[in-house]
Amino acid sequence: MSIYNMLCRNGPTCHFLARGHCWFRHTDVHEQEDEMVELLRLLARLPQRIIRLQGIIANQLWLEDEEEEFVNMAVERREKEKEMRRILNKPVHQELKCQRGFLSNDVKDLLSNVSQLPPELHLAILRHFDLEAVLRLELPYNLLRQVLRLPRGEKMGSWLGRQLLEQDLGIIYVPGENKMLLANDEDGDEDEDEDEDRKDENSLKVSDISPGLPPGAYKVRILKNGFDLVRVGQDFLSTQCGPITCFPTTENKDWAGSFMSRGFSLQTETRSDLAPGNWGPEHSWRLSLGQALADKLCGTVDQMRAPVFVISLQEEWWTQPWSHRRGKNYSVDSVAHNYLKDRGNEELLGLGMVTNMQGEVVAYTISGGPVFAAYDPADDPHSDEGWYDFSVSRYQYTGQAETIGLIITGSQNDYGMPWLLEQEEEEFPDQEHYTAKQYLPTS
Repeated sequence: MSIYNMLCRNGPTCHFLARGHCWFRHTDVHEQEDEMVELLRLLARLPQRIIRLQGIIANQLWLEDEEEEFVNMAVERREKEKEMRRILNKPVHQELKCQRGFLSNDVKDLLSNVSQLPPELHLAILRHFDLEAVLRLELPYNLLRQVLRLPRGEKMGSWLGRQLLEQDLGIIYVPGENKMLLANDEDGDEDEDEDEDRKDENSLKVSDISPGLPPGAYKVRILKNGFDLVRVGQDFLSTQCGPITCFPTTENKDWAGSFMSRGFSLQTETRSDLAPGNWGPEHSWRLSLGQALADKLCGTVDQMRAPVFVISLQEEWWTQPWSHRRGKNYSVDSVAHNYLKDRGNEELLGLGMVTNMQGEVVAYTISGGPVFAAYDPADDPHSDEGWYDFSVSRYQYTGQAETIGLIITGSQNDYGMPWLLEQEEEEFPDQEHYTAKQYLPTS
C-alpha cells in the first residue's frame, strides 16, 4: 500500500500538513464530522443492543432452565411409570413379598387420582395398563369392557378366557355361571360297588362342590395335595400376608396359625365323602372323556385323570370335541416345592385349560399331587391327616361378606395347625384366639 493512502497519525494539527509537505492522507472536516455522527449514532443504539442481547441471553438461560426442569419432570414421570408397571404388572410366579407398604405414596396418589379424572382421560390411561394390571383393579363390568375394547356382542368370559390362554399368566377368569367338580379317587381306582352299566373307563367319577365361585379373575397357588385360589390383586390365604398385617418372619407353611391376625375369616364345609381314603361321594356322576382331541399347540392328547379339580364354565362342554392344555405353574408353595424337588413335576400337574373347537375356554383344571387332602384349619387335628376327613374352605376379609378365595389345604401334617403349635408350645400370631385346651387327637 502507498504511504499516500495511509492516514496520518498526527491528525488535523499535523506540522507537516500546515507546511504542505505531509506525505500521509488527512481527512477533511466534513468527513470527520460524518464519522463522528455515525459513531454517536452507534453509541446511541448500543444500550438498546445491550438490552436486547441481555434479553436474548436471559431468555436462553430461562429456556435452558425450563428444558432442564422439563427433562427432570420427564425422568421423574418415567420412574413413576416404571414403579407402577413393576407393582401392577408383577407376575404371580415371582417370589411373594409383603404387600403392606409396598406402594409408595406417590404411586398411591397417582392410582387414586386416575379414577377422579374425566372419563375420556381415565379410559385412555387405563388402556395403557396390561391385562393383568387391569384385572387387578377390579373395574366395573361396563368400564372393563370399554378398557379392553371388547366388540359389541362379545362375551366377556370368552374373550378374557382366550386372552389369558394365549398369555399363560397363571390367571383364570371365571364367569358367573360356573360349577366346581372334584374327582379324588386315589390312583384313579374305580368304585367296586358302582353299577357296572355306569362304569366307563373313558370317564371320571366326579362330585359337585356348591356353590360355585363368585365371578372374577383368580390366581392359583399350588400346595402339596391341595391348592389356593384367590381373586387377582388379593393376598393368598396360604402365605403370611393379609389386609391387616403380615408376618414375614413366620414360615408360610404355618399360615393356619396367623390367618385371623392377618385379617381373614373362613367358612369351612365338611365333605368327608370326598376324602381320598374313603372316596365315595354322596352324589356323583360320570364326566365323559370320549370327545378329547389333541391340543393344537402341543399336538398330543393331554387326557384329564383323577385326582383333578374342575371349574366348569359351560354346560355339558364334554359332549362336544374338546382339548386339554397344561399351563405354567406360576406359584408353588415351599412344602410342595421341596416335596417335588427330587421327584420331578410328573405328580404336580398344576393348572390346565379345556378349550372347545372354537377356541373358547370352557373349563379349568387344577391338580395338586397324587391326591387331594384337606382339613379344617381351625379345628382339632386328626390322626388321619385329612385323608379320611375332607374340608372345603372359602375365605373372606374379616368383616366383609364377599368371598375372595377358596382353599383345599393339603394334608395337616405338612402344615402347621394352630392346635399342633399350641401342643408343641410354639408361639404363633393367632395364639390369643386359642385357649390352653387339653385334648387327644381323634383316631
